[in-house]
Amino acid sequence: MQKVYFPGELIKHKNELQSGIGTYVKDDKIFASMKGSLTMNEQLISIFPSHQQDPELKIGAIIIGQVNSIREDRVFVRILKINGVKVNNYIEGVLRKQNIRLHEIDLLEMNKCYLPGDIIKARMISYGDSLKLYLSTAEDELGVLFAKHQETQKLMIPLSWDEMLCVESGLKEKRKVAKPNFNQLV
Repeated sequence: MQKVYFPGELIKHKNELQSGIGTYVKDDKIFASMKGSLTMNEQLISIFPSHQQDPELKIGAIIIGQVNSIREDRVFVRILKINGVKVNNYIEGVLRKQNIRLHEIDLLEMNKCYLPGDIIKARMISYGDSLKLYLSTAEDELGVLFAKHQETQKLMIPLSWDEMLCVESGLKEKRKVAKPNFNQLV
């Protein structure tokens, strides 16, 4: 999948390159002036509009995403679907500690809620900075949908609101689990 650039996003330092269609130069750096894909012809950098349309991003949208990385106070998520529609371009979401659940936020340990590779369901709560969306899982039906056990790398299923069970080994791991909707599985 080709990276999509957004207006104002840094493409490259100018060096020997020239700014073409859909780009501009500021402080010896080339930036995108429109949403689109990068094209380079010899020394000319251009951005052409994407033909693939992503689903409309609205506050309150339900997203499905994959956890990329975690920090002490936030989780970075690659958004895969918005309101059930597949995302064609790379969109990143940020899940801040205070938006993981409604209670006992000060006792929260990020690595006991999410781990890289987890597939989560979240709600978009605001447009962030740096082309990121802010997400929340502070509802019962939001959280981890699928995960692999750290040791066995086997599928885990929800056991309770804060635990998942490895289907092969019977080992448990802590997560902020989405309340299963068994009607969706049929």
